[in-house]
Amino acid sequence: MRARLVAPALACALLALAVVDLRTPSGAPRLAQARAEEGWTAEFEAVCGKTQDAMSLTDDELRGLVARCDALAPAIEALDPSRRKVYAKRLKLCRDLYGFVLASRQAGGSP
Repeated sequence: MRARLVAPALACALLALAVVDLRTPSGAPRLAQARAEEGWTAEFEAVCGKTQDAMSLTDDELRGLVARCDALAPAIEALDPSRRKVYAKRLKLCRDLYGFVLASRQAGGSP
C-alpha cells in the first residue's frame, strides 16, 4: 500500500523540480533550448505526419513537403549525436517517400 502512494508522490515531486529548474536563471539556457526544440519538432511532426496520405496529395503539396524536409535538415543536424541519427533517418525516410511518389507519378503519368 505504501509503495503505491510513494511512487505517484515521487513522480509529482520530480516533475515539480523539473518545471522549477526550467524557470530559474540557471535553467534559462535549458528553457531556451526547449523552446527552440518545440519549433523543429512541431515542423517535423507536421511534415512526417502526412506520409500515410502521400498518394492522395497533389504534386505541388509533395514538392512543398520535400522542400520543408530540406529546410528542416539543418535543425536536426545540430542535435546531439544519438538524437541526430534517429531524427535524420526518419526525416530522410519521409523525404524519400514524397520524392518516390512524385517520381512514380512523373514516370507513369498517373494522377
